[in-house]
Amino acid sequence: MIDLPPDIHLKFEDRLDYLYAEVTGPRDSRAISTAYWMRIARQCEARKARKVMVVENLGDFEGERDMADMVDAIIAMGMDRLKVAFVTSRVEDMPRLEHGEILAIERGANGRVFESTALAERWLRHGGV
Repeated sequence: MIDLPPDIHLKFEDRLDYLYAEVTGPRDSRAISTAYWMRIARQCEARKARKVMVVENLGDFEGERDMADMVDAIIAMGMDRLKVAFVTSRVEDMPRLEHGEILAIERGANGRVFESTALAERWLRHGGV
């Protein structure tokens, strides 16, 4: 398993009917994203979570982005079997993330991207926005 750098923090909370995961830090990269998604997948499996909210609050992305490759990696971790709400604090990333959402749905995953935890929670708990 890929280690998370010491300046990247990942915390988990069991919420009413889903697992909450928050990742924070000053930067992002393919290695960082892969590492935190692997930990989230393991926690979901260990806690028997069927739904997860992932809140990403990271700094600028370092290196090249390949959304299709990242979506495939997350699906390979088994995240396509869960209902996944992904929340970003970076509104400028929404078009790229929405592209990732479409790719994930086309591959059979059940995930959505949000700019707000309140909307993400409503979708996780009730299925709509």
